[in-house]
Amino acid sequence: MFRILRRLRRDERGQAMVLGVVVMLVLAVTIMTSVGIGRGVYEKIKLQDAADAQAYSLAVKEARAYNFLAYTNRAMIVHYSAMLTVMSYVSHAVYLDRTIGVAAKYLQYIPGIGAVFTAVSQAIKAWKVAVETVSRLLIPVLTALNIALWLAQEAMLTGTLFDLYTTKGHGDVIPGTDPRADVTVDMDSGQSFNNASVSSLFGNPADINYSNAKNFLHVLDDGPFSSSPTMGVDPTGMLTRAKLVSANKLSDPNMAKYRLLMGNLANGVRRTWTAQGEGPILIGRKWEFRLCVGIGELRIRKTADSQIKSFDENFENNRKDQLFASDDIRIEVRPTCFLFGWSDVFRLRFRAAADNRGGFHQEYGSSKTDDHHPWLGITPFVTSDTSFVSPRQNHFGYPCNLIVLGKDMGADRTGGKPVYELENLSQNAFMEGSGDGKYNTAENNDEAIRESYLDMTWQYVGGKQDGYAADFRQRTGGMMAMAVGRAVYHRPGQWKEEPNFFNPLWTARLAPIQTHWDAEHLKWLVPAWADSEWLIQGMNY
Repeated sequence: MFRILRRLRRDERGQAMVLGVVVMLVLAVTIMTSVGIGRGVYEKIKLQDAADAQAYSLAVKEARAYNFLAYTNRAMIVHYSAMLTVMSYVSHAVYLDRTIGVAAKYLQYIPGIGAVFTAVSQAIKAWKVAVETVSRLLIPVLTALNIALWLAQEAMLTGTLFDLYTTKGHGDVIPGTDPRADVTVDMDSGQSFNNASVSSLFGNPADINYSNAKNFLHVLDDGPFSSSPTMGVDPTGMLTRAKLVSANKLSDPNMAKYRLLMGNLANGVRRTWTAQGEGPILIGRKWEFRLCVGIGELRIRKTADSQIKSFDENFENNRKDQLFASDDIRIEVRPTCFLFGWSDVFRLRFRAAADNRGGFHQEYGSSKTDDHHPWLGITPFVTSDTSFVSPRQNHFGYPCNLIVLGKDMGADRTGGKPVYELENLSQNAFMEGSGDGKYNTAENNDEAIRESYLDMTWQYVGGKQDGYAADFRQRTGGMMAMAVGRAVYHRPGQWKEEPNFFNPLWTARLAPIQTHWDAEHLKWLVPAWADSEWLIQGMNY
């Protein structure tokens, strides 16, 4: 018996099995850990892809909206320029008719050359009738087109807000990229994005989650208050801008600013012939003739002007603007050819105007004839104002959207199905006993963490003892991804041009999240933020 025991004690067979069991255990744990880490990396990549795709998609919609504003604004400016040019033709035609036309009417009786003047007189009258007919038709049509373009702008802004602020507008970008991803609870209001309708944008703003998009309307300059995306029942400012088409008064400072801004932009694109006149003597819009006879000098000056003018609402009962065009002739003399100043001898003005009362021709100072050329006045359209305070807070004048996605990884979160779970290890953390929760007490938090060493369910991701980690797990489900999409104004080459809504050069890109406006919430998401901020602010260069 003792001999058998001594032999068994000296026998070395079976050692490999014991070592193999230990090694296989370590290998199994390593493999499971690798699988868990690999799965987590894979899920995080998918979640980040979904956040990036959604942020970029919304930035594309913002850029698309701004480019649409640029295209429509350019079209409206072209319409204003066309109307001003037509009114210039009307004023110039009246000038030709009342000067050269009148002279030709008498000169047509000269034998031999009378037929030439007869033809000139008829041609001028035909030209006057033609431009007046065109103006009567063209100005109302172009005005109606501008109103239609303005309504299209408002529809684009409203539709883009709907895409940014509601889940219905988001589309299937997130579920199409990562079906398990979900938009986390709003960091501002504590609610997630809902299925609000378009009418909620104007009827019930409380149903809208505004935290998704920031600065979308900040860059807009429409005179009143639509630079804030949460301005109540008029989020885009459409109802305020509509006053330009209805109760339009210069006494309203917001409307006055808007009217003058729109009028100046339209006047800024006039051609030289329309704005100040040019052309040959007698038949041109701008020319000068001088004659010195020794004892004095005679000067005949022909000038012209065409512009959009904003009159006071009490001026001749005119509440709106005018399309104004004039051709003036001034005869001046001075005692010598070189000294003393000029004095008027005779002045003659030929003027045409289009306004809310129907327009008129004004000739010979005060007489008015030909009541026509109706025009509703300046039509609202959207421009930009890149002046702002706190560049970091307002994202440097560019619209942006912040996407925060979470995924239920089996952390402390009610509802949902965990993405990845090793259920046997979740129920039996064998390195610390049976895993019956005996360590999950306030007195044994350190031991509770040890109990979950092999728990691959992300139940204690970030540490169970950490209050921040518990809050993070509750909000996100254990995994979070952030992305910021930004619509930027980019003109190729070395152009240094402020963002505007007249060149369709808006494009979309992803932006670093650390440049986002929401510093307070980023401090919550990134605990090291406060330390880094203190460090950076403490440096002196």
